[in-house]
Amino acid sequence: MLRRIALVLSTLALAACSGLPLNAQAPKISVAGVDVKSLGLFEQRFDLSLRVGNPNDFDLEIEGLDLDIEVNGLAFAQGLTRTATLIPALSSTLLHVEAITQSKDLLQQIASLPPESAEEGVPYRIRGRIRTDRTGWLPFDQSGVFGAQKKKPTGTSI
Repeated sequence: MLRRIALVLSTLALAACSGLPLNAQAPKISVAGVDVKSLGLFEQRFDLSLRVGNPNDFDLEIEGLDLDIEVNGLAFAQGLTRTATLIPALSSTLLHVEAITQSKDLLQQIASLPPESAEEGVPYRIRGRIRTDRTGWLPFDQSGVFGAQKKKPTGTSI
């Protein structure tokens, strides 16, 4: 009886992985832009542009995305999308997600931002899960700096 259960579980596990190539890597996600959609008394809506990169040697169809974003170490916004987007192998595309934040979170962000953030950029952390046609839901957790001004090179050139 125990052998049959083990055989059934093994078969189910292999069937679940059949669409996923052995060398598959999770998509890479970073913040490319933030635009204000609406400002309200209790919540604000933003159009969050995400750069989604496909490091694999096969195309990926993004079927959905669920995310939380932190800015400067504090909770900022949540977003969901069910927009189907094809990302060719070894390339990237922009994916637009409506992100919603509460007024209290926005006020905490404004109070916590140091004055030098305009030049150095704002650190963010974006985490959640992304659904693809080949892998189902994949978790992601990536950090970066948004809005950093590029520094001019110093020194002399020959």
